[in-house]
Amino acid sequence: MEEQKVQKGVAAEKVAPVSPISVTECYPRLSIKAPKGEDAIKFYETIFGAVELERESDLKRKADQERPFIYNAKLKLGSFTFLVTESDSIVDSGDTAALADGGFKHLLLTVADVDAAVSKAVQAGAAAVGEIKAGGAFFGDEQRWAQIKDPFGINWFFVTPLEKKASVAEAPVTV
Repeated sequence: MEEQKVQKGVAAEKVAPVSPISVTECYPRLSIKAPKGEDAIKFYETIFGAVELERESDLKRKADQERPFIYNAKLKLGSFTFLVTESDSIVDSGDTAALADGGFKHLLLTVADVDAAVSKAVQAGAAAVGEIKAGGAFFGDEQRWAQIKDPFGINWFFVTPLEKKASVAEAPVTV
């Protein structure tokens, strides 16, 4: 059965209904310029408490480094799993999401204490990007947040939800 697609109140072309793709896992991939993948993994283990679950490396291809080239290292950070991958260059890897410094845009982590997270990351070699702020972010006004750039070119947002103040309608009534 065909459905009519409507955009801004105007009927568009008829399209057949499509079943959604069944997704079982999804991992963001941090593209790190070789040979710094191992250093990035150690940084994420030290700063975030990430745990390396598995790794695929090319033992024969060392890409001008002493360590094997890392195809993928799967790391777990709380309930979040991500991949660290080494890239020789954007052109060679076909990694169009990567930037010249080997990283891509941003990852957002909800943390218990933004100030402590920024302090720990900066002490380990990350750079703070701007000041710690309350509200005014693209991800919501109910957040205290900060941004850091790690030594491998990846931008991280640290976010802590602001405590909500009960409105008059929500405030408990004392009799």
